[in-house]
Amino acid sequence: MLKEERQQFILDEIRKNNKVLSSELSTSLNVSEDTIRRDLRELSDLGTIRRVHGGAVKNQNNISGGMEDVSSYIPFSYEDREVYSKANKEVIADKAISLIKDDMVILIDGGTTNLEITKRLPKDLKATIITNCLPVATSLAPYRFVDVYFLGGKMLPNALVTVGNSVMKELSEIRADLCFMGTRSIDLKRGITDIDREEVEVKSAMSNAALKVVSVATSDKLMTSQPFLGIPINKIHMLITELNASDGVVQGFKQEGLDIL
Repeated sequence: MLKEERQQFILDEIRKNNKVLSSELSTSLNVSEDTIRRDLRELSDLGTIRRVHGGAVKNQNNISGGMEDVSSYIPFSYEDREVYSKANKEVIADKAISLIKDDMVILIDGGTTNLEITKRLPKDLKATIITNCLPVATSLAPYRFVDVYFLGGKMLPNALVTVGNSVMKELSEIRADLCFMGTRSIDLKRGITDIDREEVEVKSAMSNAALKVVSVATSDKLMTSQPFLGIPINKIHMLITELNASDGVVQGFKQEGLDIL
């Protein structure tokens, strides 16, 4: 199938269903998810769709001619996001685990890449892990030597993370060695950004509570931006993607002073 035919198929699916999943398009069109992501990026650049975690949704500007609002964002379920780009997340997780040492205090926020990290930790790890993400916390139950602290607060139902004043207060009393930051979008100008104001407030508080902040992001999140600023680029110490550190896509972040893994 030609690229133009593929992209027309994608547009037809979005018109019918309001959204598409990259994993389902890959299966339906018998092409790799990387190919689908390139198609979605091109269509997004044309303004015909809007890319989101795991796929794309209708571009409200294109449909109605009105101003796009954050409320038009159509989130995929946590389960959908968990299987999206799973192989890349596994590569990222293995890199991230190389940073973890016994007796560390580690902050981990939400996101399915962070969940992949906790699922793959060494079974004999001795550490303290503090999180506001329910799936991350429950995934750590089998680890006998890991002390797990869950930050209680208001639960965001799609992200399955807690937010609010109680979370912020607890974070103000914590000093961690390392923070793994789930990343919806990151670019050179604004750093880590997200679609939810309360969630970015927690991200900011987590970054202030850690000696080292590590952004974990599949490469499709790079050079994208969301409405709310979470962590400025100069407060991020390291970026981990599935790419090689020599890949041209990450060189801009390296020039900004981030270590690339």
